[in-house]
Amino acid sequence: MGQVTHGVNKFSKLALYNLPLSIQILSINVFITLIGFVFLIFFNYFLIVNDDELENKRIDANKQLFSIQSFLEKNSIIRVPLFNDNCIGENLDTCEKEDEFELSDPVLEPKITQEFILNKYSESEFNIKVYNEDWIRLVDTLDLYDSSTVQESDLLEDELTTNNLNILEYFSQSYLNFFLNYNDYLVKRKFSGLITKEKSEISYVSESIKEQVVKQYYIEDDSQNILQLITAPIKSNNKVFGVIILNYPITNQVNNLGYVSLNIFYFFILFVIIMILMSLIFSQSLVSPIKRLSKLAILERERVSNNRIVYPNRKDEIGVLSKEIQNMSVGLKLQIQQLEKFSADVSHELKNPLTSLQSAMELIDKETVSRENKQKLYKNMLNDIKRMNQLISDISKFTRLKAEIELEKNQFIDLNLFLDELPSMFANNQREIKLIVNQCEENIELLGNKNKLIQVFVNLIENSISLSPKQSKILIEVKKINKKMITIKIYDQGMGIEKNASEKVFDRFYTDRHENYKNHTGLGLSIAREIITHMDGKLQLDKSEKSEYSGACFLIILPIRQSS
Repeated sequence: MGQVTHGVNKFSKLALYNLPLSIQILSINVFITLIGFVFLIFFNYFLIVNDDELENKRIDANKQLFSIQSFLEKNSIIRVPLFNDNCIGENLDTCEKEDEFELSDPVLEPKITQEFILNKYSESEFNIKVYNEDWIRLVDTLDLYDSSTVQESDLLEDELTTNNLNILEYFSQSYLNFFLNYNDYLVKRKFSGLITKEKSEISYVSESIKEQVVKQYYIEDDSQNILQLITAPIKSNNKVFGVIILNYPITNQVNNLGYVSLNIFYFFILFVIIMILMSLIFSQSLVSPIKRLSKLAILERERVSNNRIVYPNRKDEIGVLSKEIQNMSVGLKLQIQQLEKFSADVSHELKNPLTSLQSAMELIDKETVSRENKQKLYKNMLNDIKRMNQLISDISKFTRLKAEIELEKNQFIDLNLFLDELPSMFANNQREIKLIVNQCEENIELLGNKNKLIQVFVNLIENSISLSPKQSKILIEVKKINKKMITIKIYDQGMGIEKNASEKVFDRFYTDRHENYKNHTGLGLSIAREIITHMDGKLQLDKSEKSEYSGACFLIILPIRQSS
């Protein structure tokens, strides 16, 4: 088990959250870039696979071949005059007088064939060759050119410059070469079952003459380039007079797809650069205020600065974090102040009975004090000891409550069900006071600790019972202010609380009781307010608007928190 835990710890050290925030953002950008690059590769794959340029080129090649075949069959298969051996020397005049020449059998006429191919296909992307029935090549577009366009000139040394490519051109050329190789690989894989080794052209001519049909081949040449080769016989009256060979490369050709892919890749690079730059700017706008908050937290902790600490005021998540840190700082300071005040209050409350005990101890040894007075002193000492014991118990409860409020888990409380339990808890009180609950018609849920909320109502109701006349009534009334807040009012029929004491009653150790005050330490209402405040609510003394309940009126305001 120890080894597994050790391994997990090692792995956690490599987690992204252990790196600086700027590095995390940069790492995410690199990861997104890699994903984008993978998508770019797949895009190029589908671009090539779904490209119909090869199919269109094949259809165009067949159309061109059929056009050449039709023209040659109609116009180039003719009879040509035969040469007369008698038309030499002194017989020349005789030959010129003859009106008729001897014609040969129909043949594929070279001149007509060459002129047609030169005029129509010298600039074609297809390589076209024509053989006659005797396997003699009559025309080849690779050997054809127009002599009128050929010029001869000498190059000067200054014009002989090296081919210096800039970085962008070099990168473009490299990318196109890579795309070309990738395209060739996919094309070769597509036609892998149809590719044959290149043979001599005479072999293709012989097969075409023999079979007299149009045939297609996929050929791999010596440079491992793939060619599409199509042969078609030139026929007339079921006799073959020649063969047309049309071929064109289907690999090692930079087509429009390469430039489309290059432009998309440039856009991708531009997008990555902009994304990284924006991320760096964003990371600075994110990291800087976080570092500032960290420094402010250190200043708050070390308290080395005399200047007022100013937190960032923003409306985004960093602003929320800044506000929460500020609230936490204020809360901690308030807790320290409350602790200091609590210590002073405890010290003051304990000094009173101790002072009384000291005075009683000093008087009890004096002979001038009568026996009857000594009995009173003993009784007072006993009461002071009970008072101190009550104080210590309540102080212990109060400090434990403060810790429990911070540590115990909250839960959703159905307010109507919660209030239904209260009357039974106080049904047998000594003063025979009746507890009435007017609930809200809607189902309302609160978020808090149920036991602590019960303690709030116990403290408030017991306080009202202790100050109300016998057989009177206490009313608990719930009203919904809006969708977010509710009010709970607790009315009694007692003597009420003076207006100037409306806040004092919530102070620790405050009490204005004239009867049985030694059994009450004045912490009950303070504890109740502490619990309600922790539930994001308010507890205060309010003026009763009900004539029937003219005593004290405690107002509780709490937020509604629906579990759904």
